Formats: sequence, C-alpha cells, structure tokens
Amino acid sequence: MSFIEWFLSFIYKIKTFPLIIQITIVLTLVFIISSLALMITIWTIRRRYNRIQKKLEETLPEIKKLFEDILFTNKIYTESEIYKNFEDIVEDVNKESLDIAVNVLVDFKNDDRESENYELIISALGIIEHLERKFDSRLNSEKMDAFQEAFVLNLNKFDAKVLRYAYSKNRRIRSEARNSYLALSSNDPYRFFDEFEGDITKWDEIELMQYLKLQNERGNLEGLGKWINYSKNDSLVIFLIKMVGHFQQKGIEEILIEKLEDDNSKVRAEAITTLGELNIRETEQTLIDRYYTEPEICQVAIVKTIQKFNSGKSLRFLQEIFTESNNTDTKKIIAESILNYSYEGRIAFQNLKNSLKGFDLTILKHVETPLIKYK
Repeated sequence: MSFIEWFLSFIYKIKTFPLIIQITIVLTLVFIISSLALMITIWTIRRRYNRIQKKLEETLPEIKKLFEDILFTNKIYTESEIYKNFEDIVEDVNKESLDIAVNVLVDFKNDDRESENYELIISALGIIEHLERKFDSRLNSEKMDAFQEAFVLNLNKFDAKVLRYAYSKNRRIRSEARNSYLALSSNDPYRFFDEFEGDITKWDEIELMQYLKLQNERGNLEGLGKWINYSKNDSLVIFLIKMVGHFQQKGIEEILIEKLEDDNSKVRAEAITTLGELNIRETEQTLIDRYYTEPEICQVAIVKTIQKFNSGKSLRFLQEIFTESNNTDTKKIIAESILNYSYEGRIAFQNLKNSLKGFDLTILKHVETPLIKYK
C-alpha cells in the first residue's frame, strides 16, 4: 500500500469517529507537526550560528593582528582600508563579526593598551551604530553588554539611550543604566544619586568606583560634595565620603566636619577616616576631644586617622587610651598606631613593653611579632 493510499484510508477512518475525537486527533497531529517543524528550525538556526561562530573564532588571530597594526604601530590606515581589510577577514560585516571586533577592542582596553586610533576603528566599522542596535534589542543580555562595552570603550554618545532605561521596570537594567549614565554622561552625571534604593552592595561599589574614575579623568568630580550633603541614603553617603578620600578631592573639608555630627555612627566613622586620607591635620584636636563620647567604630577611625596625621602631638593620648581600653581588638589597633607613630612612638612602645605585664604585654608582643598569638 502506497503512502497516499494509507493516508486516504486514515482520513476515511477518522471521519467515522465522533466529532470530538476527530477534532482531538487533528489538533494532536497539528501539535506534533508544529513541534517537529519548530525543533528542526531551532536546530538549523543553532547549527548555522555555531558554524558562523566557529568560523569567526578561527579569524580571531587575524582580527587581533589587524587591530594591533592599526592601534600600536606607525602604520597609517584610512577608514575605508580598515573596513576593507576587516571585511576580507570575516567575509561578511554583520552583527556577529562586529561583536567579535568589539570584544577584541574591549580586551585591549581592559589590558590598559592605550592608543589614539581606537576612534578610527570604531568609526570605520560603524561600532556606534552597532551598539545602538544592541541598546534597542529586546534581549536584556544584549542591553547589558552594550552598557559595559560603551563604558569600556569610553563612548559618551549614548546619553539618550541610557537615560531611556534608567526607569526600566527591570531592576538590573535600571541599575546598570543609572551606573552607566554616571560614566558616559557629560551632562549632570550624578542626577540619579538621589534615587538610589537601599544599601549599596560591594559589587555596586566596584562598578561605581570604575565610573567615578572615568569622571575623575575628565576632571568632573566636583559634584560629589553636594550629594554627600543632600543624599538621604546613608549607604550612598558613606560610599561617596570614601571616594572623596580615594580621589583626594579638595575643598569639602567643611562638609566632612559637618558629618562628624551625623546621627549615623558609620557616616561619622567614614568622615573621620577621610579626614585622615586628606591629611586635614587641623581637625586632630577635635577628633581627640570626641574620642570618649564616640562608639567603638568611630574610636578606631580616630586612632587610625591620628596615626596617619603623625603630627607628633598625640603620642601621650594614644598611650592613655591604650591603658584605658577594655577591648582587645581596639587595644591592638592602638598599639600598632603607637609603634608606627614616628621614632618617638617606637620608643614609647618599648617603654610600654617594659612597664606592662600579663595580657597587655602579650598584645604588644603580638603587634611587634604577629606570629605570637594574643587570643
């Protein structure tokens, strides 16, 4: 029996079944055929994609060599020559090949391989337009890649694109867009500081620090002081105070001194630490006066800041609080400060060793020789 005859007989048998069974059989067949067609389509697309990716990976050494010639040698290329050479290597300049090109440039940037010719390649291959299409993609992963790539390549041409996602319902996209706006925008880059939600995580700190570093290179960090004063998010305030010390920002001493009166002890402690980072020695006596009224986190910050000042005026104070402190970890920090407090500090440290006994002496010996345990 031929297939056609079998199929016709099958149709005839179906017609003899009740209507509900006929409908069920037809829908089941449609579902099976559709599923098979979908599986075949996905397999074909995936196979084609893998073949293209494999072919592009094979061209990766040639792409790297081309870009290295353009970026790191004295050879001179025009935009049309760059496009033609790249096209000869990849055969088709499309999304996949441009993704490879962007990845190569990002790797160079991440390895701190600087050149004035990055913009030449970016312009020749239309990478700005390529990233704009990724920003417009329906896939969140594509958008996230675009945020990161635009940042690493220092392409501050996407203010409008990034701003569009700054109010996305997707928390990851919204957070990445606001962080990227900080890095990429030259117009009010800190506009989203007052909309930070909740505590800043360590990962947030790492990302924000990268973006602030870029703004610092542009000479655009003056706005930090305003947000330390105005932000209601203590977690953000603490981070920004830390960044003031890290980037050695000047002219906000008064703001830091005001933060010594903040209700949050963590904010006060970070302000004290940053006074030390900026070496604002005129606050030394103020910090000493505050010591006995502050909680331990602030006391430790005061001790470390006084050590950084290393003015020679506070050695007696450090000796007094060492003998008065009842906290083992705090005693250890104070002892380290005395030991590292110039030549007079080392003499005072030895005098303490000679005059003390018991557990306090064990702490001093541990500070001097960390292999000696004190707990």
